[in-house]
Amino acid sequence: MVAGDFVDFVEVVVVPQAQRPLSLHLSFEVNEEERAFGLGTEAERSLVKLEATFDFHAPLFRRLAQFVREGGELVILRGNHDAEFHWKKVQRVFRRRMADMAFKGQHLEVDDAIDMRNDFQTRISFVPWMYFEKDRIYIEHGHQYDPYCSFDHQLYPVSPTNPRRIDTPVFMFAMRYFVNMLNDFAAHNADLWTVKDYWQWLKAKGPAGLFYTGRMALEAGIRMLIYAGRFALGRVRRYNKEHARILQAEAERYGLPVSKVERIDALHYVPVNRNLSELMRLLFLDRLLLVAGAMALCMFVLLVFDSIWLELAGIGLVAGAAFYINKRMAPRRFLLPGPKQAQAARRISKLLKVPLVVMGHSHVRRISELAGGAKYVNTGCWLPPLDGKPHTDPQAPCTCKLSHLVVEEDRADLRVFCRAAKTVRLADVEETKAHHGGGTPEAVSTADLIAP
Repeated sequence: MVAGDFVDFVEVVVVPQAQRPLSLHLSFEVNEEERAFGLGTEAERSLVKLEATFDFHAPLFRRLAQFVREGGELVILRGNHDAEFHWKKVQRVFRRRMADMAFKGQHLEVDDAIDMRNDFQTRISFVPWMYFEKDRIYIEHGHQYDPYCSFDHQLYPVSPTNPRRIDTPVFMFAMRYFVNMLNDFAAHNADLWTVKDYWQWLKAKGPAGLFYTGRMALEAGIRMLIYAGRFALGRVRRYNKEHARILQAEAERYGLPVSKVERIDALHYVPVNRNLSELMRLLFLDRLLLVAGAMALCMFVLLVFDSIWLELAGIGLVAGAAFYINKRMAPRRFLLPGPKQAQAARRISKLLKVPLVVMGHSHVRRISELAGGAKYVNTGCWLPPLDGKPHTDPQAPCTCKLSHLVVEEDRADLRVFCRAAKTVRLADVEETKAHHGGGTPEAVSTADLIAP
């Protein structure tokens, strides 16, 4: 089971140069924006990205195909980076490509080949949101508790301005129009960077690089503001009926009351780009307004008072007020998803009476004890290690990111493919108590390490 973000459609930046013979993928014209930023999110464009991913990661897909051919099942949950799996055409091509790899080189009778391929493809399934087994486990990717990455309608994630495209959470704006254009910036490390790291990165770019980076950031920010403004003005439609229809089907599939599934769905965070004020905070426009307002008040003080002491006192009061307001604004600025996921897991476990809740997305391995002996597990991520921090000592706590959860009967182990030990070992992660308040600080690395 892959709990989301399996194929990173968002970061596959491809622009086909020519149409191949008999190609059905390029039944479209590449527009100017796509020439600059890569193909869009329509189904036919997503197929080109999918084919590129299969070609680039062929060994991985061949091994997965072998696993399914030998009787295994593959369940793929949708995350925020592979929302394009919403398109049925993309799902069909994925299954077909996997079947091609599984039976390549085998000489079968036509009827046998058809039966075997059909049976093979039925063992690959796509889950639009959550996976649930009564009294055993609940799994979802977890991006719905991240206001930078959540979708208004996870079960029908199409754009409200163009139903042939996937919707655009704020992270997609940042990735498509900024991060993907920079070959020396890894977005998944950005939340661990300090001011010093950013300064060194900008310093190394030089004047031309700084100008390009600033221009791309400005353009991405303007696109976000225009999009959020259209929502604020009520100029886009919503897909409540379509989302509700699929939600009811999901509830029936898992034998759950619709009301319970609706309550879980209601836990998701409203996307930042649906809230103009929150988006302004994200882009630091609120601080720019604060600085502008403070400067205007200082000018007012200088114009009204003649006494130097009154002027100094007034400017001091303005500076103190600005400092206080800025301090109150700071906690709302960085909205890490980890604590929100843990809070949602507590509510989900209580609502469904399930002993194990599993998520990913936050990139931080985490095990938390919930009420009644239940547990919440965040499996971390499979991204490359940070520069200069590879795990080389088998005796040291493992920081390798290839973590996965193994569930056998009533036992669940968070394990990791350790590069240093060249084997699978239990992840070095400390179990914590569930938090019942407004959120706990998230870990600053891929795991909360403890001594081996």
